Amino acid sequence: MKYCLQGHDRDNGVQEMLISLLPDESHDKVEELSGEGCLSRAWEENGDICARADIWRGDKHRSAVVQCPIPVETDGEEYKRTLTYNVKSAVYQALVPLLDKRPAWGSMTGVKPAKPARLAIREGMDLAELDAWLDTHYDVTENRRKLCIRAAEYSLRAEDSLLPREIQLYIGIPFCPAKCSYCSFVSNDMTRWGHMVQPYVNSLLQEVEAAGKLLREHSIPLGSIYIGGGTPTTLNEQQLEALLTAVDTHFDRSVCREYTVEAGRPETITEEKLRIMANHKVSRISINPQTMNDKVLEGVGRRHTAEDIVRCYEMARKVSDFMINMDLIAGLPGDNDESLIDSVRRVAALDPDNITIHCLARKRGARLYFGPTGVLPSETLDACYAILNELGYEPYYLYRQKYMAGGLENVGFCKPGTASHYNICMMEELSDVIALGSGGVSKLCSEGGRKVNRVANPKFPKEYIERIETIADGKTHLLDE
Repeated sequence: MKYCLQGHDRDNGVQEMLISLLPDESHDKVEELSGEGCLSRAWEENGDICARADIWRGDKHRSAVVQCPIPVETDGEEYKRTLTYNVKSAVYQALVPLLDKRPAWGSMTGVKPAKPARLAIREGMDLAELDAWLDTHYDVTENRRKLCIRAAEYSLRAEDSLLPREIQLYIGIPFCPAKCSYCSFVSNDMTRWGHMVQPYVNSLLQEVEAAGKLLREHSIPLGSIYIGGGTPTTLNEQQLEALLTAVDTHFDRSVCREYTVEAGRPETITEEKLRIMANHKVSRISINPQTMNDKVLEGVGRRHTAEDIVRCYEMARKVSDFMINMDLIAGLPGDNDESLIDSVRRVAALDPDNITIHCLARKRGARLYFGPTGVLPSETLDACYAILNELGYEPYYLYRQKYMAGGLENVGFCKPGTASHYNICMMEELSDVIALGSGGVSKLCSEGGRKVNRVANPKFPKEYIERIETIADGKTHLLDE
């Protein structure tokens, strides 16, 4: 949809709302609007910030006006937030009547829905008031409000448990045995980039040492460790042993609550790798089926079957008492409602500690080939959630992405007492996260996540390896005033 702005510069806000409501269309800003499109205007009047949106779509026209008092503040940030809210809300209210269905998350477009809910509770809002605020302020549906509030409660508990200056550590392994057709992450196919793994590990060990020095010099407690990817278990046994030994050597884990290795694909997991992880006191792993439908797995390029998942899970349970997370993806090409629900039931029957349901995040402009209509209904996802709720799993963190199937969400479910501290802190930006490896983005958080400074490593392994001396030196000074 073409859109035009008058009287304001909230370009990102308008575009975010249009992407959220019309993810299958492109959205281009124009200087003047003729024919179909969105005209977004803003002005001040009688002490209010006012915004109006006019939408022309086919032979229909809808408009909406939203206004709020000009905030009393000094730095201008609250004014910008109010203007953005008004502009986005006006576009939402004008466009929704032209859609086939009300979106589950209403006008809320942020990646972290539980974050404003947590901040509202901190500022004195009780749960009933919060539920009403999510309804009236963002038009969020009842089921999504419940998810949001439950995740906010978990994040509040995690925030209250933080030690002074506590940080979380992320270590990235950006290699996979093969690239899945749906993947939008930076990961490198081992068939093409396998020769870079050992040089990458050598460089990563230098950054591990530098980060360990940083924490020691600042006397900073390490709350959790998360080795993710890609697929960390693409490392062979010797490389995995070297990495985990380096972590043991350079980091004080005396107050570390959890230590996670994202094992991921079963074809990369061996009994010896599991024993290496157990010997280094790794406490959490992931074994990720994505779906238990073999035809769907084959179609998206996964090199394993549902039976391989079961075998790998049983092997992990025999090797150690790991907490185990299992990921599923809703909206995969070739999948459908019945198959997705069956996958949830089959994974839950294995009795993992955590189950995460991701909604497929499509590439821009890509169509969704799920079910007979190509749409992932919120009702299907709700049925999956209900199965987990009945089995004692609770939603403890969630996040959203652009172009997400059905405009829905990713939700981590846990059995009581098994929530991942790292996942909550990272997603809700409760504490600093130091990220190592290519593509790693360190986040220095303050004011409960209201302010976040991001420091990124190079995205690709080749550049990371070439610049490792500079990267390692920068890591030792990351927290310098």
